[in-house]
Amino acid sequence: MRLRLLQLFCAISLIAAGTCEAQSAELSQSVNDALKMARPALTAHLRSAAKGATRTGELALLVLAGIHDGISVKDRALAAAIKKLAKGKPNQTYDLALRLIVLEACPTFPGRKALAEKDAKQLLTHRCDEGTFQYHRRPSTWDLSNTQYGALGLRSAVAMGIKVPKQVWVRMAREVGEQQGSYGGFGYSQKHRVLEPYPSMTVAGIAVLAICKQALGANYTQVDLIDKQINRAWSYMHKNKESIGSVDERWCYYFHYGLERAAILCDISKVAGQTDWYAKGARMLVEEQLSGGGWSSKKDGFPGAHLSGRRGDSVPTSFAILFLRRKFQKNIRPLTPNVVRLANIGPFSKQKDIDECARQLVQRGKVAVLDLIPALRSEVGPQRQAAAKALQGLVGDVFGYDAKKGRDANKSAIRRVELWWLKNR
Repeated sequence: MRLRLLQLFCAISLIAAGTCEAQSAELSQSVNDALKMARPALTAHLRSAAKGATRTGELALLVLAGIHDGISVKDRALAAAIKKLAKGKPNQTYDLALRLIVLEACPTFPGRKALAEKDAKQLLTHRCDEGTFQYHRRPSTWDLSNTQYGALGLRSAVAMGIKVPKQVWVRMAREVGEQQGSYGGFGYSQKHRVLEPYPSMTVAGIAVLAICKQALGANYTQVDLIDKQINRAWSYMHKNKESIGSVDERWCYYFHYGLERAAILCDISKVAGQTDWYAKGARMLVEEQLSGGGWSSKKDGFPGAHLSGRRGDSVPTSFAILFLRRKFQKNIRPLTPNVVRLANIGPFSKQKDIDECARQLVQRGKVAVLDLIPALRSEVGPQRQAAAKALQGLVGDVFGYDAKKGRDANKSAIRRVELWWLKNR
């Protein structure tokens, strides 16, 4: 009887896994189709922004979307937009921060180092006495939206080798943490003028705290407090999980891209282990895409430029592409990264390269498991070794996999890895 029950359980599990795999494949195809249809719209927005009187932050957001979408920097539309962005004179927090993010993402950006130092220096003057950000220089108050982008901009500056004093992160983490509501959520402004907490500001609060924690390191004396604040904010998001994938949520597109950053920074694939934030958000964006490839939003306050032919608005279109591409990285990259890909690991690769490849896979987070599964079947021993080491770092288990043995001997172990991915992606 027990054997029959076990067989039935296994059969049901395999059917469920197969259903999940089919749903995942269907969503992936839908996302790929949406991104393919969005490319001409994004290119049109880039071309228009390069020619028109476009705000620096809006232009930078479009350029970032183009880079993450895989458009070559030699592409005429993207190259023209980059050239104009390099000549821009940003004077608001969003503009400075977004250009810094682009500078980090584009190593070939003209005058990169000098611009980054200049923008970072100016960005630091946009903090109030509490160490948090508003729109302009030396503000008397602050808001969480500007602070989120201020933190992101400084994070990119650090990635380019620019030193940001430790006290900047200490003060920012302290001030933002003190503004957390009793239920874990965050509102837009300071407590004495606070609006009610809502999802887009709650994920902004999570992102700021996570960035500060990352910058301060594991030995920071208040790291446990920051962790507690982040966990309380995720509890708030669980209670408000209906906002995820909802086009009716306020600042919908801004919110979902903010949710993506917060989730990646915290290694969250499902909110409270239940809500697949990417799947819900991606399905919403696929459904809301206009026939001309772009997106528009009535819930976002700054839509940017509007193009005819259902190409949509520049800001929602950028946010949608950035969300769907999911290219934000948990860990900032070094100034001159030594990228070691699995495909570049050969039969005579040195151990240091194998170890570095595994380390970089682990840095990417759990999503890298999908890429290392094929390497577990590789005929190249060092590739199998790198994949196995990364698997251990990402999951804490190799499921009986032996890198010294080939594909056939590891068939059962690889299947267990695949089942783990289906359950935990």
